Amino acid sequence: MARVLPLLIVAAATLLLTSIKSSTALKMASPGCRETCGNLTIPYPFGIGPGCYYKQGFDVSCEDNRTFMPNSSSRIQVYNISLLGGQIQVSTLIASKCNYTNGESTDGWVSVFTTPFFTLSSKANKLTAVGCNTVAFLGGYNKRRAQTGCVSLCLDKESVDFSGQCSGMGCCQTAIAPNLGSLNITFDKSFNNYVVNEFNPCSYAFVAEQDWFRFEASYLQDKKLTDKYKDGVPSVFDWVAGNQPCDEAVKNISSYACISRNSQCFNSPNVTGYLCSCSDGFEGNPYLADGCQDIDECQHPLQYPCYGICSNTVGGYSCSCAAGTRSKDPKTSVCSPDTASERAKLTKLLIGDMGERPGLELASGAGAPW
Repeated sequence: MARVLPLLIVAAATLLLTSIKSSTALKMASPGCRETCGNLTIPYPFGIGPGCYYKQGFDVSCEDNRTFMPNSSSRIQVYNISLLGGQIQVSTLIASKCNYTNGESTDGWVSVFTTPFFTLSSKANKLTAVGCNTVAFLGGYNKRRAQTGCVSLCLDKESVDFSGQCSGMGCCQTAIAPNLGSLNITFDKSFNNYVVNEFNPCSYAFVAEQDWFRFEASYLQDKKLTDKYKDGVPSVFDWVAGNQPCDEAVKNISSYACISRNSQCFNSPNVTGYLCSCSDGFEGNPYLADGCQDIDECQHPLQYPCYGICSNTVGGYSCSCAAGTRSKDPKTSVCSPDTASERAKLTKLLIGDMGERPGLELASGAGAPW
């Protein structure tokens, strides 16, 4: 039976920003909106319920302490999101086709259609196929139709690669086209499992994170792979706040997403569009008004070193040496005693000491008569 995934709408999860992790008091959701689902944080522009998300495509649901997009009927669960990196990790389903020894067969495929703000990451994912007479394809659209595929052949158990690598003998992998806004996983029907169904009745294909999957020969057995990953496999999608570059996006104030006073816009390194970040010296959520708050750098000496006296400033911090010490840069090197100052103190002490000695006073006066 065919499996069709509905409109891809991305939810939120654990933040990857170190500074955000260190500041649990920062508000990440839109005011008055639910901020967590289970152990996942849901930062704006994502949100649960009307008025809690930026635009259609960023709305999510929380069901049984799990985040879905837009709800559990999609079977797309959200595992992780990066506000700064503009990437989200979600589950996608496995396509399969089977040819059994009793003559029964199934033929399945997987399709995903994204909103304009999300594309499948070509840098973070690979197409993977598992089977011994298998040719799988990944088709989709960026601005043109794009397609890639891989071949896995092994005519008997002895020819299966047991190393765990996807070498083309039991498992194959290939890179995918960039900026795919929709995708469709299918199989070449001229390659089927009839000739190998005694030990490999089914073929599988999926898009998953690079280096996530390690092949096991047992996956060639009936439903071993889909039973293990019945909720899907982790895939990465790129997202942007808008499809224009920063210099164009800022001209439209009504839709411009970087609304915090201490935020800045930057072009996504992965796809066409822009993202927002807090300015240097600030942390939080740049997509919320007043979402970027000043960092007290003095409270985080490992991130913001100071080998002298630390003083927090708005958007930064200063570091100075105590009186009588100096350093070329107290943010990078320790404060040492000031040698010129120490020499002056020593001279003063010596002069005072000499003036108090009686013998020296007689030597400087008039000579006594014999």
